[in-house]
Amino acid sequence: MPRAFLAFLMPGESPPPARAAEAPVRAARERVRELLSRAATRLGGLYALLEADDGRDAALLADLLAEDLDAAAAGLVWREAGSLAEDRAGLGLLPSQDALAAFAGRAEARLAALEGALARRRAGAWRLPGDRFEARAAWRARVLLVVGVAVLAAAILLGETMAKRTRRFAANVALERQRREAAAALADMADLARAAKVRSGQSLIDVTGSNCTRCGCDGRDLRGAPEGDVCVRQWERALSRIGQAAGAAPERLSRFARDPWGSPFLLNENEGESADFPFEPDTVASAGQNGLAGDADDIVVAVPNAGPGR
Repeated sequence: MPRAFLAFLMPGESPPPARAAEAPVRAARERVRELLSRAATRLGGLYALLEADDGRDAALLADLLAEDLDAAAAGLVWREAGSLAEDRAGLGLLPSQDALAAFAGRAEARLAALEGALARRRAGAWRLPGDRFEARAAWRARVLLVVGVAVLAAAILLGETMAKRTRRFAANVALERQRREAAAALADMADLARAAKVRSGQSLIDVTGSNCTRCGCDGRDLRGAPEGDVCVRQWERALSRIGQAAGAAPERLSRFARDPWGSPFLLNENEGESADFPFEPDTVASAGQNGLAGDADDIVVAVPNAGPGR
């Protein structure tokens, strides 16, 4: 572990000074560690070559693997099994795939045994005064890593939560703005419809030629309805006739083509439709954000009656 990192992990503490007498042990430990690390890499390469059915290169790599493991065993003075180099030589120059696979399994077992032997030797004859210091530093490094990961995860979660809230707030603000736009357009449309009735001296039923322009439009999503859609055609026809009766400019009528969510507006001509309720007002509506006409999301504005006493 680098000294600068050790100083960061162990503030106010210093590792025991290295002694000349410890140099042979340090060198032996490092040598065995390097041999075992290289053997692990070569073992992985051996398995990969066997998987690729490359027997020639696998045989060469098996030679090098055996040499590393025998050298590590010699460094550890480990004599619990025979030489892997002799084992490999006994397989011949170009062994079969099955023979090499079996050898790889024996080498893997030897590697695990030597790693255990190194750990025991480090805890015993190869134990150095600085090992305890480095072990504590390594423990602190692991704790720091765990805490760092936890903090990072919490920050990501908090950031996502805040982002969701921000998106939700922005969506609510946009929705409120759209509803205000729709309400303003409907109020203007109601004034235009009343002007058409006053100027023509007719009820809206007579102006548009329909007693329910919106009929057939309830219960379905009208957002983005195509130009040929029946609800679009009925609204455009009614709007054109209202505009003509009111003497409205085309620029003003263009405001009423669609609501802020892309649905055609909805007109229900009621005034004078029923002898029982002759003064029931006409209404103009937007299907709202969900585009479904006839539910609680709708925005509805009544058109003022134009007749005397109404």
